[in-house]
Amino acid sequence: MPDVLASAVQLAVEISHMSASAGDSSHLLDVLWEPLERLVPFAAGWIGMFAPQQRRHVTAAVVGHDGIGRSYLESPTFTEQIDAVALFKRRRPMCLRDAPLPALEYPSWSELWWPAGYREGLSVPLVTRDGRRLGVMSLLTDTPDQPSDEARDAIGMVAPMLADAIDPMSTVVGLAALVSNARASVVVDRVGRVHQVPGLPSHPLLTGESRVVPTTLGKLTNHRTHVAFLCPNPGAESQDDYMMVTGIACPPGPPSYLTALVVLSRAGDLHGLTRRELEVLGFLIDGRANQHIASRLFITERTVAAHLEHIRAKFDAPSRTVAAVRSLHEALYIPQELAGI
Repeated sequence: MPDVLASAVQLAVEISHMSASAGDSSHLLDVLWEPLERLVPFAAGWIGMFAPQQRRHVTAAVVGHDGIGRSYLESPTFTEQIDAVALFKRRRPMCLRDAPLPALEYPSWSELWWPAGYREGLSVPLVTRDGRRLGVMSLLTDTPDQPSDEARDAIGMVAPMLADAIDPMSTVVGLAALVSNARASVVVDRVGRVHQVPGLPSHPLLTGESRVVPTTLGKLTNHRTHVAFLCPNPGAESQDDYMMVTGIACPPGPPSYLTALVVLSRAGDLHGLTRRELEVLGFLIDGRANQHIASRLFITERTVAAHLEHIRAKFDAPSRTVAAVRSLHEALYIPQELAGI
């Protein structure tokens, strides 16, 4: 056992040093193979990030595999196999010799790995400390003697640390920290489901039924990776009548199912703008004419014109265009999609 602990400590130290100097998780994964190979002399290695909506894994790092091997590892069939052997229920690395059936009774080994010359393998469940299923690391060796039990156990000790280092939620938490006075947050996947961000609560405005999340997603495009606007906060005390909504597009890269971060924070100085004026600004930013604004807000065009006069005065703006630009810059508007909530 002391040898296992020593190996685990050495690997943990190396991961810590690499994490500090890598700058991002993709580079960490590229340099991770060398210290792992000193512990387990593998012939092929792969790390896949779990994409829950597809029930498969997306390659984050790979070495030694050809296209056929990688395609299999990214297939739902591989996910079904690791679920069948209860890898994530065990929460411990599993060698081929630990599996409930002989090697050649698994199609992956009889049809793929064994003909390719592999004789043993190690599957490592990557689970975050808060229990989220992050992905799998697979190491294949060309000898039945590797990995040793000691190496398997050492990697098992370090697996939570590795999961923390490559967890995309770490990046999401870092992005949320950029928003001053953040009060609540969710991250949205590509099918529109919301997930809680570790360390921040959710909020009724950020549920799947709320119009805030789809409005935010609609404003984030390939050319616009950040957006901010105001949202009425129904039932709140007077000082929290409005919340600032900040949307940030998640960085590309595995796992690609995370698409956007939505953060709520307390609204700042409204410059005396009323609820109706903030709604008018939302239409103004979208280039809507007075007639359209009047019909959507159920008011007269004359009333719209009066609101625009008050808005220009409060922004000290010579024109409606300048007022729209200033309100967009300061995020002092309610999007038309949220008018009337």
